[in-house]
Amino acid sequence: KQWYQRRVRGISLKIFLLVHFCLLIFSGFGLPLQYQASNYFALGMGFWMLSDKNNTTPSLFFSAFIVATAVGDIFLMICFHTVLSSVGIYKFSTFMTVMNLFLKPATFVYGWAEHKRRGGESEVSGYTNFDSDVAPTYLPDHITPPVAGAEPM
Repeated sequence: KQWYQRRVRGISLKIFLLVHFCLLIFSGFGLPLQYQASNYFALGMGFWMLSDKNNTTPSLFFSAFIVATAVGDIFLMICFHTVLSSVGIYKFSTFMTVMNLFLKPATFVYGWAEHKRRGGESEVSGYTNFDSDVAPTYLPDHITPPVAGAEPM
């Protein structure tokens, strides 16, 4: 394991979700509604990941949505920085958004490590290899079964 995965694994997902939730509450003043909706949706993926501990889909979706919202946060800062830095409450909201953005890489590392722990991205594929797993009885009469070790044409 990488050093950052060992350190992040000691932190519970509940703590990440709670901190993100608190930062999202205070970062929404003056920001577009789509910003909060996308971030709350990513948190929803985290709660799904928390509730379904055996499935790899929630952890993959959570990691993907954290990356997508981090990119959205960067674009939001680029587009709305001059507008939001004029009033005090907007400065506070921008600061909370930046703090939320700083926490997202650690959250992504946690989600991806959890995805790998659950069996995602492993050496063994979840897909069936039809070249070797097809029984000759299921093939139509005009198709010959593949020979093990032979190169496909």
